[in-house]
Amino acid sequence: MAAAGGPRCLSDLPDDVLRRTLYFAPAREGAATAMLSRRWRWLWRTSGAVNLDTRSFCFSHDEPEVQSQAQPWDWRFESYVRRFSIKGREAFLCGASEALAAAGGPVTRLAVVVAEDSRIHPTLLVDGSKHDLIGAVIGNPAAQHVEELLVEVEDWNKQITLSFGSLPSETLRSVRIVSCGSIMAAPPDTAFRKLAELHLQRCTIPLDDLQRIVDGALKLKTLHLESCYMPPKEEEEETEDEEFDGPVPKVIWRCRIVFPVVAALVFARCTYPRKEVRLELDAPRLRYFRYEGDVQHSDTLSLKPQAASSSYLARVDLDLSVDYHAEDQVCEPFWRFIRNFSTAKVLKIQLDFTMDRVALVAKESQDELLGGLLFRHLERLELQGQYEPRSKTSMVMLANLLHCFPVLCDLRVKLSKDLTSRKRSSIDKEARADFDKSVDRFRHRRSRTLSLSGENDVNHEASYIPGLNDEYLNCLQSYLRRVSLHFCMEEPNCLGVQLAKFFVDNAMVLEETHIDDGSQKMCEHMNTSVGRWIAKNSTKMRNLAGVTVLPC
Repeated sequence: MAAAGGPRCLSDLPDDVLRRTLYFAPAREGAATAMLSRRWRWLWRTSGAVNLDTRSFCFSHDEPEVQSQAQPWDWRFESYVRRFSIKGREAFLCGASEALAAAGGPVTRLAVVVAEDSRIHPTLLVDGSKHDLIGAVIGNPAAQHVEELLVEVEDWNKQITLSFGSLPSETLRSVRIVSCGSIMAAPPDTAFRKLAELHLQRCTIPLDDLQRIVDGALKLKTLHLESCYMPPKEEEEETEDEEFDGPVPKVIWRCRIVFPVVAALVFARCTYPRKEVRLELDAPRLRYFRYEGDVQHSDTLSLKPQAASSSYLARVDLDLSVDYHAEDQVCEPFWRFIRNFSTAKVLKIQLDFTMDRVALVAKESQDELLGGLLFRHLERLELQGQYEPRSKTSMVMLANLLHCFPVLCDLRVKLSKDLTSRKRSSIDKEARADFDKSVDRFRHRRSRTLSLSGENDVNHEASYIPGLNDEYLNCLQSYLRRVSLHFCMEEPNCLGVQLAKFFVDNAMVLEETHIDDGSQKMCEHMNTSVGRWIAKNSTKMRNLAGVTVLPC
């Protein structure tokens, strides 16, 4: 219901708000709003955006249905697709030209989406000639002042080759390209002086073309590379790996890309033509880095140390998984990859596997992979991973990390059991039964409260946790002030509860603790004995600002 005195319908909104709404509307639907009233006649034309979607120009209802017995290689099927694609293509190009010409001012945003179900091909061979659908739209004179460009091809079978030389280099500020078969750099003398953001997703771009694009973008601050295939240039120098002792020398392709002004870099699920590629990223002004991919593949990527001692990474996000074709090659690549971010202030590690895989138990392994590794600027660690309840080394990996973070102030841990062998249906059934049991206990509760450990408040001794209790951790003595634990408390003295006891008893300057058991157990959420347990369990008097038990 509209507030008193406020707008009661869409037309009551100011013109600027309506233009901003039409800024994201498809061109054909936006033009249809001109039929609403005289006021709306010019709103869509002055929004500054033209969003073209091939689904708005689909004429499938005018074409005969394809017979089910027709095979993809049948000439009747091919002829049908050719006639249909040409008709839709002509309508799309005509509509694009009309929408660009009808704009009441400079077009600052241009979006070209070739949808899979429209049957309009971005490239179509007719009489041996090649038609570039997207190039024809971008090359329109009315599109030469575009600041924000989006090109998306939803069907992998309709890949295109897009050259940066065809883009308006003088005005572009943001470019997002999705599912292009090949990306080519602009000629060497072309400079994108205002380009600040570049997003490439599911594209093929050679490393030398990527370097030329970055060199031409003088103000490129954000670079997002996701699921891109990046082959090295053919004349790349080959070097032999000195550590290889086999009969045949192993060839390593070492490549280096320089990002002079990039401050935010995302490198997610990108691949190379061969596993022997070693890619070094040189970004002296980098402040944010995000990596997503297999742990084994991360070993092929390195970040050049920043020259200035005052330079640091504000935040690093690592989303790591396991290539199950090489399950035994996880631990060493993980710790070698972690070394690249020793200047980070905030580090988030998300593991799609059990933490035991990267735990360094042996003293020899710790000395080899952790020797001299210190994150002297790291203030916050966010760790999300799985653990095996029957394993005694689940927290060794956490101890290895804390050993390298001497000035850590904020620790946030989210734990989950390894459920790969359990069916989801059984998990949901158990959760529902547990919730019903909690509600019944709450309704029939007595005055006596339950302790966090499931016992009366008599035994307050912290549990022994292998790895954590065996290490002297500098951050626990002088720096760690906030601990946040998220876990599912399926039993009274689970690993999450043991961690809560450990940090309360060993973090000497702890001020704030957040606990989320995440299991809908309301009686434990409302436990009033937590404060008494902490006061009795603490070996030294400390200033605890609060212990918060959060609901699910």
